[in-house]
Amino acid sequence: MKIYTTLLIAILFANFSQAQTPNYENLWSQVEKFEIDGLPKSALKIVEDIAKQAAKDKNEPQLIKTMFYKSKFALVLEEDAQLKIINDFKKQIDISAFPTKNILESLLANMYWQYFNQNRWQFYNRTKTEEKVNATDFRTWDLQTLFNEIHLHYQHSLQNGLMLQLEPLETYNAILNLQKDSKIYRPTLFDFLNHEALSFYKTNETNITKPAYKFDIDNPQFLRDASTFSNLELTSKDSTSLQLHALKIYQELIKFHVKDKEPFAFADVNIERLKFVNEYGTFSDKETLLLQALTTEKDKLKEHEVSGLYDFEIASIYYQQSQQYQPKTNEQYRWKAKDAMAICSTVIEKFPKSKAAEKCDILKQQIEQQSLEITTENFLPIQKNARLLVSYKNLDTLEFKIFKLTQNQLEQFNKVYQKEEQLAFIKKLAVFNQWESKLRNEHDYQNHNTEIAIPKLNNGIYLIFASTENDAETFAFSTIQVTNLALVETENEDHKIFQVIDRNNGKPIVDADVELSFTENSNRSIQKENFKTNEFGEIKIEKTTDRYRNV
Repeated sequence: MKIYTTLLIAILFANFSQAQTPNYENLWSQVEKFEIDGLPKSALKIVEDIAKQAAKDKNEPQLIKTMFYKSKFALVLEEDAQLKIINDFKKQIDISAFPTKNILESLLANMYWQYFNQNRWQFYNRTKTEEKVNATDFRTWDLQTLFNEIHLHYQHSLQNGLMLQLEPLETYNAILNLQKDSKIYRPTLFDFLNHEALSFYKTNETNITKPAYKFDIDNPQFLRDASTFSNLELTSKDSTSLQLHALKIYQELIKFHVKDKEPFAFADVNIERLKFVNEYGTFSDKETLLLQALTTEKDKLKEHEVSGLYDFEIASIYYQQSQQYQPKTNEQYRWKAKDAMAICSTVIEKFPKSKAAEKCDILKQQIEQQSLEITTENFLPIQKNARLLVSYKNLDTLEFKIFKLTQNQLEQFNKVYQKEEQLAFIKKLAVFNQWESKLRNEHDYQNHNTEIAIPKLNNGIYLIFASTENDAETFAFSTIQVTNLALVETENEDHKIFQVIDRNNGKPIVDADVELSFTENSNRSIQKENFKTNEFGEIKIEKTTDRYRNV
């Protein structure tokens, strides 16, 4: 399996930035061209030239970038590439100094982590050993040994934390291409490396052997406001616990950013911490505590746009709660989606150009999403009153159309599965009847059910189509057959018995014409036989194993 060194926060080494000198930029352009043309050997040669130039210039960011690309092309060109890559990284780490050493340690840990994710079942099937089977070949290690190694290198990547806090990410523009505003929320190398480590420590890998005294996130104080959380003493006999180290990293990040002039990075990591504890905490009333903490933090920053990020999380919880609503049996959360909408509208109005406003706008669209389903009986009596069931959300009015179908049209329509193709098929049909129905919309953003009367219909096959005036994507349909006949199927030891009756009164239909279509195992073409019902409205068909029938 290949190793992919995936960095979080959409930090992509494959992109180029304007911070590169023209010399490096031209060389990387050649690498890119060779890679696109499928010439990895030629690309690797240019990468090696860049590495020599970077070493000469003492250009650490470019050296790191060449390490990444050497690894990338080695995977394509060499057997046992994984082992060679790891050994090359270890050698480079040994000769590197801060902060290059820290970055390479993080990359090495990440490669181990990615290797596990792509080969997890191999590790699950291995027995834990007291010592490494092969100290240099990680492919032979058991799960616990690999995780210990990943932990070791992530911890090494976080060494000299105070110095990392002084390293702005701008220094690494030559190798990093970040998403919009990412440097606002992750401004330093300290942030970057700690969040890289969190991608490992936040995992809930259940197959690791845990001691009887294993660490659990069982303290409700972990879900309090940032000030309370950052002053908690985090200790445990279970020093290898991934979640314990995740909490320690969150503490370090919060303590670092609480002093910031602008609270962007602080709010970002604090919200991430709250969501992590809420997901993995083993104590009760987590949702209540989470809402309290979010509200406390929001109130401290009412006039700053990051307060909207806390509001967004509150609105998201309300929306999730609203989905628990069940008419008559669980009314408690019926109006929570409306509360979420109100919060989002306030954020958008107060901080229209903020990240929180963007998030709230997406949530509002999700809450306002329309839905529609209709359900009918498969068969209806001729010229009788009938109803269909409508399940809908966020709709005021429905437009109904009825189309009469031939048997051939029905068979064709039943073979169409794509929504766009279904709509195109329906639009070509001639309208048999149409009407409009008002729906009750209490603006609670919940699903509701109602029954709608269907006009009396004559014998035939019909398609009932429901749509909305303001959204072409919201529609539903159902096919029905209008007939006074019904078919009752029974059987005895030797025969299948089909009885044709009047569906209104149950009276048997004598001398009814019945067509039986079937395929034989030896011949997949459709065969047909015709029958007439007896004085009981029945036809009897001898049982056989070589036919599939349809009456």
